[in-house]
Amino acid sequence: MKENKIILITTVLNFIVAVIKLTVGLAFSFSTLIADSIQSFIDFITDITSIIANKIGKRRANKTYPFGYGQVYYLSNLFTGVMLFLIGVFILFQFFIFDAKFTPNFRILTFLLIILILKSIVVFLLKHYGKSYKSELMIESAKESKADFISTCVVLAVLLISFLESYIPSFINVDKIGSLGMAIYVFYTSIKMIVLNIKGILANDEENTELKEEIENNFKDFPKLKLKKVKVIKMSSYYSVFLQVKVDENISIKKYIELEKKLKSQLKSKNKLIRFIDIEPV
Repeated sequence: MKENKIILITTVLNFIVAVIKLTVGLAFSFSTLIADSIQSFIDFITDITSIIANKIGKRRANKTYPFGYGQVYYLSNLFTGVMLFLIGVFILFQFFIFDAKFTPNFRILTFLLIILILKSIVVFLLKHYGKSYKSELMIESAKESKADFISTCVVLAVLLISFLESYIPSFINVDKIGSLGMAIYVFYTSIKMIVLNIKGILANDEENTELKEEIENNFKDFPKLKLKKVKVIKMSSYYSVFLQVKVDENISIKKYIELEKKLKSQLKSKNKLIRFIDIEPV
């Protein structure tokens, strides 16, 4: 399956999950589930930004952006982190103002199990195909969806504990405590994501001598191309590589294009951490 198709499928699933959570949460005055539903809607929104970022990120380098558009992935993930932080603020606000009495119900349990199955599918698709396509964006989305899965497990735990309310002191509101725990978890996840992606934006130009030597060695198989310059850009756990090559004057444009494709394919097959390769003939 193509990358955008996977993201589209997970986007639809995230939207379904968010709607189920919000509907059930409001129907049963379950504040912990309402808080969790807002996080799922953010999951849905960031999936849409992922599609846009993925389209932009694959553009070739040009005069305006000589090292490509790789930073759009960091910006997209940074946007996700900021949105999650704002959701944490909203959940905390809800903790103080939402006073409806929650009564545990087995129908909620059924809905939560369905939600967990759907989120498991989302996490699997993003993680599996993220590694296959070496897509940092999909891998980050998988982490975010996993966080949403864990938060739903917290909601499930709150529900199960609520069934024991007759054994719990009346001054302890399990639903309110669950909502507060959700806010803390969202704050932790969002701050971690924001810090990591700001670091990526500020320090993604990496002098990787080992990788450069590896690229230079590959040129031995291409005597018609002579390597002039190598630049390696760090993209989280992956790399974008920008090459300047001197081309033999006697080869045709068609032959050069064939050599360029072969070189890119060889570099990517020998090093799975290389995601993008842009070659400029001089």
